[in-house]
Amino acid sequence: MKKLYLFFPHVTCCICVLSLWSLGEFCLAGNEDDGVVINKTKEEHQALPNASPTEILNNLSNRKDPSLNTQNISTSIAQETVVLGREPSLLLPWENSKVDLDSREIWSDKIAASDAPAGLMGTAHMHRKYQPMIGFWWMYMNMGPDYYQGSNAMNLNGLEAIRFAGKPVAMGDVSMFMEQYMPMLMLGLTDNLTFMAMFPIWNKQMDMVGLPMGGFMSGGMHGMGGMHTGSGGLPLQPMPPGSRMSIAAVGLGDVNFQWIYKLLDFHRHRLQMNLGFSVPTGSIDETMSDMAGHRVYPYDMQLGLGVPAFIGALTYLGQSEDRHWGWGVQGYTTVPVGRNSQGYAWGNSFFGNGWVSYNFTNWASINFSGVGSYQGGIHGANPVNELSIRTAPFIAMPDIVASWTGGEWAGAALGVNMRMPGFAREGFQKVATSPESALQGNFLTAQIVKPVYQSWNGVQYGMNWMATLSWQWWY
Repeated sequence: MKKLYLFFPHVTCCICVLSLWSLGEFCLAGNEDDGVVINKTKEEHQALPNASPTEILNNLSNRKDPSLNTQNISTSIAQETVVLGREPSLLLPWENSKVDLDSREIWSDKIAASDAPAGLMGTAHMHRKYQPMIGFWWMYMNMGPDYYQGSNAMNLNGLEAIRFAGKPVAMGDVSMFMEQYMPMLMLGLTDNLTFMAMFPIWNKQMDMVGLPMGGFMSGGMHGMGGMHTGSGGLPLQPMPPGSRMSIAAVGLGDVNFQWIYKLLDFHRHRLQMNLGFSVPTGSIDETMSDMAGHRVYPYDMQLGLGVPAFIGALTYLGQSEDRHWGWGVQGYTTVPVGRNSQGYAWGNSFFGNGWVSYNFTNWASINFSGVGSYQGGIHGANPVNELSIRTAPFIAMPDIVASWTGGEWAGAALGVNMRMPGFAREGFQKVATSPESALQGNFLTAQIVKPVYQSWNGVQYGMNWMATLSWQWWY
C-alpha cells in the first residue's frame, strides 16, 4: 500500500498539468476573424499549391471580401504564420493555431496507415475539436489446450501429477474462452485533448473434466464412503474421472474513462499520453461448487477487479513522407488501488504493442505487430477459496489458488484496417446525404494474435489465440 500512496502525488500532478493545458487551449484560441483567414488560406493553398505563404496572404488581402479582416491578414503576413506554410520541426500543443493539422509536414489522421491495430481498443487515436465517435469492439480469447507450469506446457495427464500443499487437483479445463463486447464513446474536447468512455461486457465460459487425483476416487476413498467430509459434515462428492462440468460468467465489467492528450508533433511523428481510471462495476461474486460444501470463486472467472484502478499509457506514432507507411509503439498500464471486498488485490498489469502498417489503397491498410503482456499475481486471497483449500482433501481446480495467478506472454499479430470510401479523401466531417455516402465515416478493423511465448505463475491454463474486430463511426 505504501507504493500506492506514493503513486497518488504523481497522478495528481499529471491531472493538474493536463487541466492547465486544456484551459490554455480554450483561453488562448484565436478570434472568429482569425478563423475566417485560416479557412480562406486553406482554400487559396488548394488553388495555388506552389504559392508561398506571403503570396497567398497578399492574394487574399487584394480581394474585396467583407468577411476578411485586413488587419489580421497584415499581421499574419508580418509574422508569416500561415496555416499551410510552416514546416514544424517541433509543434507543441498550444501551437495548433499556427499550423494546419492537415499539412503533409505533420502526422496526419486522414490516412489508413495512421490507424492503430484493432487490439489497442481505440486507445491510440485522437479526434479533432468537437468531433464525436461511437464504436463497438469485440474481443475473443481462446484458451488452452495446454496447461503451463511456468513456461513448460503440459496436458491433463501432467496436471494429474501436480500437488498443492500435498493435495491433488480434482478438475482440469478442457476448453475456455473469454469474450468481450465493448461499446465506446469518444469526443474531441480540443484538437489536443480527447475524452473516451469504455463499457465492457464479458462472457466467460469454462468446461472442465474430473481427474483421477492419484487414486483418490478408487477403493472407497471418495467422500460417499465416509472417509472425508466437507463443510458442515456433508460428504464429499468429487467429480468422477472423465465427467464434465461447465460454468459461465456474463455481465458488465469495469467501466473506464480516459483522457488522451497530444504532447507534441515532430515533423511526421507524434507523442501522446493517456490518463484515466476504471470504476469497479464488474462482479467479483461469480461462484461454483468445489464438491466439498463450498461455493468457491475462480479468480479468472470474475468480471472486474473489485476496486478502482488508475490507467496510464504513452503512445508514439510515426508516418513516412509518402504517407504509405505508419508505425507506432504503446505502453499501457493498469494499477488497482487496494484490496477488494473479497480480501485480495490483483497486481499491476502492463500491455506493450509495437506495429508497422502499410497503405495498399487510400482506404485500407495492413499491419504487423509484436505484442507483450504482463499481469501481476494476486495479493491476499478470497477466504472461501482458502477455506476450501485448507479443509478439502483435494484442490477443486487450479483457478482458486491465489499464488497460481499472474504471468506474462508475448506474441505476433496481423491486422487489417478499412475506412469506407470517402473517409480518407474527405477527412472527418461526414454527413450521409445519399445512399452512396451513407457508409462514409464508417471504419472497420480486425486483428488476430498468436502467442509465441508464455510463462505463468504456478499452474495455469495457457492462451491459444486472440481475435479482435471493431466498428467505428467518425462524424
